[in-house]
Amino acid sequence: MLKKNNLRKTNEKLIKEKQMKSKGITLISLVITIIVLLILAGVTIATLTGENGVLRKASEAKEKTEEAKEIELKKLAQMEAATHLEEYNYKDKNGAEINIPPQCSVSQIEGENTLEDGLVIIDVNGNEWVWIEVPRILDIYQNAGVDLDVNNINEEQCDIIYSDLANYVSRYRDASNKGEPVGKDEWYDGCGLDSNQYVQLKQKMLKSIYKNEGFFIGRYETGIKEEINRNYGTDFLTEHPINETPVIQKNKYVYNWVTCSQAQKLSESLSIETKTSSLMFGIQWDLVLKYIESKGEYTKDGTSILINESLIKSDSTNWGNYSNSTFTIINVNAKYSEDSGATYNFIPSKGYSKINKNILLTTGTTERNSVLGIYDLAGNVREFTLEKTTNASNPCSNRGGYYGNTGINIPASARNYTNILGNYDSGGFRTALY
Repeated sequence: MLKKNNLRKTNEKLIKEKQMKSKGITLISLVITIIVLLILAGVTIATLTGENGVLRKASEAKEKTEEAKEIELKKLAQMEAATHLEEYNYKDKNGAEINIPPQCSVSQIEGENTLEDGLVIIDVNGNEWVWIEVPRILDIYQNAGVDLDVNNINEEQCDIIYSDLANYVSRYRDASNKGEPVGKDEWYDGCGLDSNQYVQLKQKMLKSIYKNEGFFIGRYETGIKEEINRNYGTDFLTEHPINETPVIQKNKYVYNWVTCSQAQKLSESLSIETKTSSLMFGIQWDLVLKYIESKGEYTKDGTSILINESLIKSDSTNWGNYSNSTFTIINVNAKYSEDSGATYNFIPSKGYSKINKNILLTTGTTERNSVLGIYDLAGNVREFTLEKTTNASNPCSNRGGYYGNTGINIPASARNYTNILGNYDSGGFRTALY
């Protein structure tokens, strides 16, 4: 009996030891399985989301496909522009109408072909322009009225039209309480025109705005066709050569280091058939700001954006490239400079995060800095106009801020000034067409 009890106990002990051993093996197997799964999960996640991961590659492929499609549509519009030998009427899908200049065609890209979202046209040279609407209504033309003979507007009527427009944009005509010189559209020696040319150009601009109910401006800051970086270090008071070809196209070096008179000369070369091109007058810059304000809310990537007077006149940080701006750039065809334009780098495939840095961008680099089809009106570089400042020693006016200051100190409405030889890495220009 004792032997049986001992045998039973021995068997029970062996069974328990076997069970414990089995559990130990099972636990070890479970741990190993978990470790293997974690390794596989890590590899999978890295494969999907890493810098060279599947998702990144897919995202890059999508971006490149969309970019290629955009380029192709622009080329098609440019080809179509060559078929338009005369001005023609265009009606968008909402029924709004506009006269399109000869040798120009409306963009075929969705979101760029309606007046509501910002109408874009492309000319025969591939330059892109945006329509700035100025309705011929009594709320604007309170003294000139809306019934003038648009083909026979005289000098006195031009003065009244200008006065009405100045009153309409009066909130952008003051000095923004920042000690800036108030600007006037008056001739001065060094603007690139003689006094008679200036007066005639100003009157032509006013007549065109009244007749056509608006005007076009360059969609981007004027850039350089050639892959050339205009870098002159600290040589701010020398008139440098302007041998490069001006263009209004995406992902181009900004045409900087120009004086006001040089900027006017370059702008004149961008004219189309019966339309005149020039630097923007001060009143035109203010009308652009009023146009943006009047549109108020618009949609960008499905999100409602509100650009109001405060964001135009007091703080343009959130829609411009300033030293205190923060945004991410996903545009592998664009470039950026962290040394005032001395050297440029391509935007990396993973994107470029701009966080409170002074960076100079190529034209149209990011949609974040656009509104109603207009890129970089706030920030990036200051832009010359044909406006005369009240500073006698520095009569040349340039508008908006640049990449080296803040959107609070120098918002989109700001007036800056320089002398007639002043030119900088942070100074460029935008062209008007009318």
